[in-house]
Amino acid sequence: MPIKAVIFDLDETLIHSNINFRKMKERVISFLEERGVSKGLLGLNMLNVEITSKAIEDLKRKGLPDAKIKVILRKVNEIMNETELESLSGARPVEGAAETLRALKERGVKVGVMTRSCREYAERALSKFGLKRYVDAVSARDDVEKPKPNPQHADHILKLLKADAESSVLVGDHWLDGVCARRAGLRFILVSRRKMNLSVLDGFNFKVIRNIKELLEKIEE
Repeated sequence: MPIKAVIFDLDETLIHSNINFRKMKERVISFLEERGVSKGLLGLNMLNVEITSKAIEDLKRKGLPDAKIKVILRKVNEIMNETELESLSGARPVEGAAETLRALKERGVKVGVMTRSCREYAERALSKFGLKRYVDAVSARDDVEKPKPNPQHADHILKLLKADAESSVLVGDHWLDGVCARRAGLRFILVSRRKMNLSVLDGFNFKVIRNIKELLEKIEE
């Protein structure tokens, strides 16, 4: 089946971000511990999604009401948003990103961006580097209750694009993108610039490119 929609991750797929994830995690963990999460439970080696999920589990075990947990999570999002927006001045576009998006649009392919970053950061980054004109829809962390790798995030961007999973492909640089694609029934293309453990994707048939400029040829195979 021909590809009718391409969904891109943002950071390190379309733009080289300058987000200080260590600083973000330090601030988030410090705040969560102040709000009652067990000290030592959360670590800087964890992904943000792991930090959040473990914190929720811990607070629920301690009997904190869901309403209060939601308030805490809103503040966590604010901390993450602030750190992301602080990084914009040092971000730069991935070489070939604009040309690739333009070529997809010229072929009548819908283009979406699905990111675990906040919407303001995503919109400003896409605008800053002249990419927004080629993007039909954006789904950011704050647009969904459960962002990727939860398939709810993929379902959301597919609805915005008026596309189906069978004729769409997700392009990203992290195994989390692959997990999301697998759960949502999307095809997946990994932009592989660094070594990473991909054992979580064992049994999943996906393609690999070294840079975004190889994408057009790969989706035609």
